[in-house]
Amino acid sequence: MTENYPTTEFKLSKKKFLLNLIKLIPSMRKIRKKTEKLLPHIPFQKAAIHVPDSQVIQKDLEKICSVPHRRIGTKEAHEIEDFIEQVFKECGLEQVKKDALEVINWVATNWKLTVKSSSKTVEIPCFYVLNMAFTGKEGIKAPLVYVGTGMDKDFKNVDVKGKIVVADIIFPTLPLGKLLKLAKPYHVADPFNKIDNTTELILTFALTNFPPQALGGNPRKDSVYWRALQRGAAGLVLILKDYPTNINTHWGPYDGAMKDLPGVYVGKYDGMKLRELIQSEQCEGHLILEGYKEPSTAHNIWGILPGMSDDLIMISSHHDSAFQGASEDGTGVAMVLAQLRAWSQIPKSQRPYSLLFIITAGHLYGGIGAENFARTYKDSLLKKVLVDVNLEHACAKEVIEDPISHEFKFTNNLAMGAVFLTKNETIIAHTIKAIQEHSIDQMIIIPDNFFATPPIGEAGHFFIQSENLQIIHWIRSPYYLLTAEDTLDKIDMEKLGPTAQAVSDLINSLMQVPKDQFQS
Repeated sequence: MTENYPTTEFKLSKKKFLLNLIKLIPSMRKIRKKTEKLLPHIPFQKAAIHVPDSQVIQKDLEKICSVPHRRIGTKEAHEIEDFIEQVFKECGLEQVKKDALEVINWVATNWKLTVKSSSKTVEIPCFYVLNMAFTGKEGIKAPLVYVGTGMDKDFKNVDVKGKIVVADIIFPTLPLGKLLKLAKPYHVADPFNKIDNTTELILTFALTNFPPQALGGNPRKDSVYWRALQRGAAGLVLILKDYPTNINTHWGPYDGAMKDLPGVYVGKYDGMKLRELIQSEQCEGHLILEGYKEPSTAHNIWGILPGMSDDLIMISSHHDSAFQGASEDGTGVAMVLAQLRAWSQIPKSQRPYSLLFIITAGHLYGGIGAENFARTYKDSLLKKVLVDVNLEHACAKEVIEDPISHEFKFTNNLAMGAVFLTKNETIIAHTIKAIQEHSIDQMIIIPDNFFATPPIGEAGHFFIQSENLQIIHWIRSPYYLLTAEDTLDKIDMEKLGPTAQAVSDLINSLMQVPKDQFQS
């Protein structure tokens, strides 16, 4: 049974981010100096643990992505869960477990948005908003009212009761180049000098005015959804105003919370036309969102590869995805399996610590899998974990919006990434060394609380429940995450092997670190 508790909440705030960054600058400088002294003394790994080559890892990735999606509680997700369990057992893990979670399988079957004005009737391309209320076959017909970004001031003196609210969704832009100049991080892996003062990164996973709420937690009062609901709106049309391209297949907010209004997303350029139409004359919207909800189960899969000590190095990712999910998180699963295939081939005597491999469910359901695992095992298994190496979105190609076609186009770079680390100079130094030796590029090495939140991803859920756990969270952030564009062609397949080898060498070097040095 899955316990009924609020999951960990990750709130991004510009104000908190800036205040936190000011505090981090001196501590990053101090830690950076210490790691620079440690780096020359990290020994070369004489007996490298060789990972499978890129073709083998690609084969795993293609199997993981052989279903159209891995949405929590679906038969497609169950198929890949079975595959992961099979590989775990074939590689000789002890205590392979498949822990069940109770979830709701929310499935949209039909959605449509039509706008009628005095002059014309047009269908607006759209995509459903996850976990919203269903309308039934007839849908809802109501006047459309535009409320800007849906702040409190935007709703002031605007009657939305019984109407369909149209609002712009904001995605924050991180001025990365300027930030790196202001607050020099632990390390910047940019061997080809691609990052400059103009480098920016749109955080397409962060809906500023439609944030996730903790699963089982209180409503977010800073959300356009809750403002519209409380004022009696009949439905929502959300324009992805800051999203690169005209894409509308955004999967979020992925908090697992079931909501009481129907809603759809509209792409940036279709949204421009919709706004213009609404602001020029009175319009009626016809919103259809059909589907069903049913109880289902999902599974965390984990197992242990014994070493000479019961102390554990955890290697983790999540297996669920909104669509094909090549980067989110097909590559994460493939990276974990690559480590398993490599480390299971060597004698136990060459593993000073044991290895805990875990691939959780429900990252896109409020992190329910990682949260449940952390709470279930916080007083047993997690107490033995020295460090979590969490792997996500590996080898994802960078894309930008083509100014002419408004489609994604490749840049020949990898997507910008980061390694989030707890403040432990030894672990930071070992991570930097592995990244340098394998020429991993487009990566910044930063503190785990860089965004003034708990560590992001699965690592954050583990960390909060285990006060001594160290974090190495390796992740990239391409713009097609959480969309139907996250397909196999977006992965640089040739870099799968070298990236996995960098991770393997990092784990191998951590195997040589005395236990007491894993404490911050």
